[in-house]
Amino acid sequence: MNWGHQLKELIIRNWREKIVSLVLAFLFWFMIKAQDARNMPTYPMPAPRLPVPTSPAPPQLTPVIPPPVQLPSELEPMLSPPNAGTAPPRGAGTVLSGAAGL
Repeated sequence: MNWGHQLKELIIRNWREKIVSLVLAFLFWFMIKAQDARNMPTYPMPAPRLPVPTSPAPPQLTPVIPPPVQLPSELEPMLSPPNAGTAPPRGAGTVLSGAAGL
C-alpha cells in the first residue's frame, strides 16, 4: 500500500468518533478559556495611595484619655486563703455508692 491510501484510511476509519472527540476538545478548551478569563490575577495588587492629611484632626475626633484611676495604697484580699490545718465538715463531699463498673 502506498502512503496516500493509508492516510485516506486513517481519516475515513471511525470518522464519527473523531468528529465527536474534536467537538468535545473544542468545548473543553472554550470552557477553560472562559474560566481563566474570569479569575482575578494572583499577584498582589498595589495598595491605593491615600492622601496624607495636612491639617490636624477636628476636636471631636481627637482621642480623649481618661485620668488614671487612683488605687488605695493598701489593698485587702477579697477571698481569704483556705485553712490548711482544718478538715472539711463531714458529709461535705459527695460519695458515689454502688457505681457500676464495666
